[in-house]
Amino acid sequence: MAALDPEPISMKLTDVVLAGDPRRPSAVTKVTVTNDSTQAERAGFTLSLVPNLTLGSSTDCAPTGDTGHKWTCGGWDLAPGKSVTVGVPIVAAQPEAVFGIKIYAGTVQGITPDGRTGLPQDFAATYPAKTTLKLTVVRDPLDPQSVQVKATNAGSIPLDAYSLIVLTPTGVKVTSTACKPSDDGQWCEVYRNTGLAQGATDSFQLHLSVPTGPRDVKFYLAPTARYTNTDTTALVSVG
Repeated sequence: MAALDPEPISMKLTDVVLAGDPRRPSAVTKVTVTNDSTQAERAGFTLSLVPNLTLGSSTDCAPTGDTGHKWTCGGWDLAPGKSVTVGVPIVAAQPEAVFGIKIYAGTVQGITPDGRTGLPQDFAATYPAKTTLKLTVVRDPLDPQSVQVKATNAGSIPLDAYSLIVLTPTGVKVTSTACKPSDDGQWCEVYRNTGLAQGATDSFQLHLSVPTGPRDVKFYLAPTARYTNTDTTALVSVG
């Protein structure tokens, strides 16, 4: 009987470039699992992530242990020299939004059901870059209880998504359903994921209820840490 290969499974994957929701950016990294053995193997791999990253929804991976930062993925029955490539969703999990940095993300390592492992491979994660997004908010000339919002991508990179926060004084409500209220009712958030190319402008209208006459309402772009410019806020008299 031939001896078992002590390192039968090799791994290949790309670094993660997080994108999408700026507060919880994500990416799918392609992981290739190869059977380097001279015999058929049931191949899988372990995935370990740093605490500020987590695994998204995946049918290929299951948690390992109780740390919350390690998973076992697979296995796949592979003939000698054969490979399988799977998408592994990685999601940022830190409480505050982070921008413009590259970090060590974690490690993958091939494994067989009998515990033989391949060489571990580290990979990195790059967070969304900081950029410039200009905000303009004006009262609608035909409806004093509505405002017209414009956000212009003045940066050098496309923008996947952004949020607009509306601070509502006592008695003022945003009636547009796109603005999701906070638990305390003091503000609401409009999440825009339409995508903004360099130089493009996203425009939309918000309706408010201001029963007691004109009130000053503050609007600002979020997450605030992402934007390098100062024209990300607006104070508008509504009603």
